[in-house]
Amino acid sequence: MGNISTSKFFDVIALSRKDRQNNTNMTLLVGEFAHVQGAETLMPSSSAVFYLDFKDLSADVFRAVNPDVVISPAIGTTFDCLELAEFLEKAAFSGRYRVVLDNIPRPDIICREVRHTHPLLNFDVISGKPALTKRMN
Repeated sequence: MGNISTSKFFDVIALSRKDRQNNTNMTLLVGEFAHVQGAETLMPSSSAVFYLDFKDLSADVFRAVNPDVVISPAIGTTFDCLELAEFLEKAAFSGRYRVVLDNIPRPDIICREVRHTHPLLNFDVISGKPALTKRMN
């Protein structure tokens, strides 16, 4: 686990979902490392985890990682969940997109906006990192 430098992104070869072991999910954590650090410990032990800063996200890298689940903060320093949802929809992502909400007073507004603008995404929010294990299993 860990972050792979930008120069090595294109050396990443991820097995397709059907080629992975049946019980192994690929989780992509998108965001500044400080915001997503630690989330991997809340994933089921059968999950493989890949960190990626939003500014480094491209269609080629996304296809190489081929995630089953994408997790990000609702609002990052360089992006927000609407921007990532737009990218995922354009990439025809069919997995789950989950946003971690920390100290956001009206998460229903974020849910409503993302679901309205990107209705094809399997989208949900996670209120705080401790609830992540309940939601992701």
